[in-house]
Amino acid sequence: MDADKQRRIVDASLLRATVDQFVERSMHPTADIRQFEKLALGLINIVDAETAARAALPLCFHPETPPSIFSRLFEKGGAAAALAFQFAPNLPRRDMIAAAERGPVQFASAIARRRDLDRETMLALASRNEGDVLRALAGNLFAHFDSASRRALVMAARDDASLARMLLDRDDLDLDPEPLFLAASRLERMAIVLGACRQILASGATEAPLRADADVVARMEAATRRYDRSALAALLSEALECRKDRAHAIVADHLGEAFALALNAIGVPLDSATRILLAACPGGGRNAEVVRALIGLMRSTPQRAAARIVGAITGAARSEGEVSRRPMRDDPGGPTWRRAAPTQSLPQPSRKVDQSA
Repeated sequence: MDADKQRRIVDASLLRATVDQFVERSMHPTADIRQFEKLALGLINIVDAETAARAALPLCFHPETPPSIFSRLFEKGGAAAALAFQFAPNLPRRDMIAAAERGPVQFASAIARRRDLDRETMLALASRNEGDVLRALAGNLFAHFDSASRRALVMAARDDASLARMLLDRDDLDLDPEPLFLAASRLERMAIVLGACRQILASGATEAPLRADADVVARMEAATRRYDRSALAALLSEALECRKDRAHAIVADHLGEAFALALNAIGVPLDSATRILLAACPGGGRNAEVVRALIGLMRSTPQRAAARIVGAITGAARSEGEVSRRPMRDDPGGPTWRRAAPTQSLPQPSRKVDQSA
C-alpha cells in the first residue's frame, strides 16, 4: 500500500473516531466542544467529500454539533454538501429554494428529505422532472404537501411506476389516484373505478356511446393475432390521441384491466374485445377465465367512467388543466378515494397479459 493511500485511511479513521467519541455524550463542556470543533474541522479539510459525509453523519443528529461543521461540509461540496443541505439547522430559506429550483440533483434530493420544508420549496422540488428528487420528496413523511405539490407529483408519477407506488402508499395524502391506475393494486383499482363511476353518475350527463371504427378494430384484432404489441400500441395511441409510450404501458398492463378499460373507452364491441383479449392473454387453461373477468369489467363500467380513467392514465382525454381544477383538500387528512374501497376486488384475472406480443 502506498503512503498516500495509507495516510487517507488513517485520516478517515481518526475523523470517525473523533466523531464517535463526541456523539457518545449528549452534553459537553464548552471547552470540549471547542476542542472537538478545531480537530474535526481540520480533519474534514484533509479527507475527501465522501469520507467526510460518512464520518459526519452522526453529528447531524447531535444537539451540540457546532454550526461551523455544517459550513465546512458545504464548502467540501459533493456528498458532504448534500449532507449539509439535508440536515443543517437554520438553512437560509433563500439558499434552500435556490438549490431546490436549480441545484444539482444530489443537492435537491437532499433538500427533499428535510423535515422543515416550506410550501415554496416543496413546490420547487415537485416541479423538477427528475425521478431521484421526486422520489425523495414523496418518501419524506414529514412533508405536508399542498394541492399544487400533490398535483405536480401525481402528474410526474404517471410515467414513473416507483414514484406512483410511493404516492399510493402514502395514507396521509388526499390525491387524485386515476393517473396512478397502472401502479395500483386490484383493491385500489376497484376504488378508482367505483369513484369514477360515481362521478359520472353524479354528473347526470348522458351521451350516446362511442363506437370504434370497424377498420381500426379489425387491425387491432390482426395485431393481437400476430402478437405485435408495437402495432397494437400504435393503434391504441391513435384512437386515444395520446403518446405511444403511454398507450404501450396500457397494453402491457400486467393485470389487463387498463387495456380492457381502454377498449371500452374507444368503443370496441364486446365480441371484438373478447377476441382481442383472448389473443393478447397467454394461452393455457385459465385464459378464458381471465378474459371473462376483463369483459365483466368492461360490462360493469360505464364508457364515460372508463374514458375518464384512461384519459387520466394517458393525459389525453382530460387535459392537465382539468385535472388541476379537481377539488383537493389542503389538509393532510386521509384520501377519500381509499375510504370508498369495498372489501372485494375487481374480477381477478389470475394470469398476466402476454408481455411478448
